[in-house]
Amino acid sequence: KLLSEKHTDVKSSALCENKIVSQDIDLQVVIPVYKAEPFLRKCINSVLNQKTKYSYRIVAVNDGSPDKSGEILREYESDDRVIVYTQENRGHAGARNTALKEIFAKYITFVDSDDEIPQGTIEAMLDAAFEYDADIVQGSMDEKTLDGVISHNYSNPLDTNASKEAIKGFPCGKLFKSELFKDICFPEKYWFEDSNVSMLLVPRAKRLVTIPNVVYYYITNPNSITHTHKGKVKTIDSFYVTRSLLADQQRIKDRGEELDYRLEKMFDQITNNWQRTFSLGLEIESAIFVLTCEMFVKRFPNPTSYDSKYKNLCESLMNKDFDIYRRECAFL
Repeated sequence: KLLSEKHTDVKSSALCENKIVSQDIDLQVVIPVYKAEPFLRKCINSVLNQKTKYSYRIVAVNDGSPDKSGEILREYESDDRVIVYTQENRGHAGARNTALKEIFAKYITFVDSDDEIPQGTIEAMLDAAFEYDADIVQGSMDEKTLDGVISHNYSNPLDTNASKEAIKGFPCGKLFKSELFKDICFPEKYWFEDSNVSMLLVPRAKRLVTIPNVVYYYITNPNSITHTHKGKVKTIDSFYVTRSLLADQQRIKDRGEELDYRLEKMFDQITNNWQRTFSLGLEIESAIFVLTCEMFVKRFPNPTSYDSKYKNLCESLMNKDFDIYRRECAFL
C-alpha cells in the first residue's frame, strides 16, 4: 500500500500479438524518436550509409515529439529504405512496439535516436547471424561524447555458442531473430522497460553468438533517463517492471534448462532495483524489500542451484533478513 501511494503500478505487460507479415527483408531497424532533433540526422544517416550486401529497412516512429524531429523524418520519406510512423506520445516502449506490430524481416535490431552505428555494423552482425543461425547476435559497444570523443564501453570475444549470461540486458547493439517478438513487446509506461531482454527474450533463445566488432556508438547524453533518474520516485518502476515480467515469464512455458539462468538474472534484477531506489529513503526501501521477498519465494520456492556469489542474497530473501539484503545489494 505504501509503495502504491508513492507511485502507482501501471500493471503493463510485455506479452502481445505481433504479426509476421513476411521475412523478405534481412533486417528491420527500429528507431523510436522523441526530442531527438540534435541527433536524429546523424543517427539515421549512420544506418543509411552502411555498405552491405544485405537488405534492410528502417522503421522510425515519431512518438509525438514536440521539436522538429517530425520535420527531419519527413526528409527521409522518399527513401524506400525508410518507413515513418507518427503517433501520440506513448513513451520509448510504445514507440518500439508500434514498429514491431508488423514484422517483415528475418532479424530485428534497435537503435536509439540519439545514438549511432559504425560502418560495417549490419554486415558483421548479419554475417554472424546467418552463418550460425543465431537467435541473438551481440556485438561490442563504444561510448561517444557529444564532442565526438570515443571511449571503450565493453567488448566481446568471438563466441559462436555464447552462454545466456554473456548477453547484456538491453536491446541495442544486438540482432534478434524476428520470431522472438511474435508474442513479446516492451512493457509500456514503465521506466527500465528493457528488462524484457534478460527476463523474456534471452531465455527463449537457443543459439547465442557474440562478436568482437564494435557495432554501436552509445552517445553519452547528460539529459537521458540513464543520467537523470536517480532520486526520482518513478524509479520504483524498476521493482514494478520486474514483478510484471516475472508474471509474464510464468505465462510462457518454461524449459528446465532456463531455470538456473532465470534465477541468476532475478538476483541481478533485485540488486539493480535496490541500486535504483535506495536513495528514495528507508520507508520505500523497506517496502520494496518485503514485496521482493514475497515475489522471490513464490517464484523460486526451492532455489537450490545458483552462483555462489548470490548465496547470501538468496538466504536474505528466504529468511527476510533486511540488513544482509542491503549489504549484498550494495556489494554486488
